[in-house]
Amino acid sequence: MFDYDLLEWSEFLSYVATVIGIPMAIYIFAHQERKERRIEQQEIYDKLMGHYTEIQNKLFEHPELDIHDRPLEDPEDYRRQYILYEMVASLFERSFILLHGEENPEYARMWNSWVDYIKYWLSQENFRQALPKLMEGEDPDFVAYMSKISGLKLVA
Repeated sequence: MFDYDLLEWSEFLSYVATVIGIPMAIYIFAHQERKERRIEQQEIYDKLMGHYTEIQNKLFEHPELDIHDRPLEDPEDYRRQYILYEMVASLFERSFILLHGEENPEYARMWNSWVDYIKYWLSQENFRQALPKLMEGEDPDFVAYMSKISGLKLVA
C-alpha cells in the first residue's frame, strides 16, 4: 500500500514540514515578539516609575521642599525646589516622548497614569508658576501638550 521510494518519501516529508513547520515558525516568532514587547513595556514603566520614586524620596528626605502652595522663604530651598521641578518636568517629557500617542493599549494605559501625575503637579502652585521657565528649550510637542493641559501660554 505504501510502496514509496526514498525520493517520494523525501518529497512527502518536505510537504509535511512546509505545511506544519512554516505556520509553527510564524506562531513562535509572533509569540516571541509579543513577549519581547511586554518586557520592553515593563522596562519602560519600571524606569519611569523608578525616577518618579527618586523624586518622591527627595521630597520625603527634605520636607521643606514639599511646600508647593506658597513661595519658599529660604533662597536655598527655593533653588533646590526648582531643581526638583526640573527633574519632574524632565520626567514628564520623557514619559510623553515614550508613551503619548502610542496605539498599543498597554502604552496608552501607562500614559494615562502619567497624565494623572502631570495633573497633580499642575495643581501645585509653585510648580505651575515655574512651568513657563521649565518649558524653555523642551520638546515642542511636549510644550504644546503642557500648554493645552495647563491652560498656560507656554513656549519651547
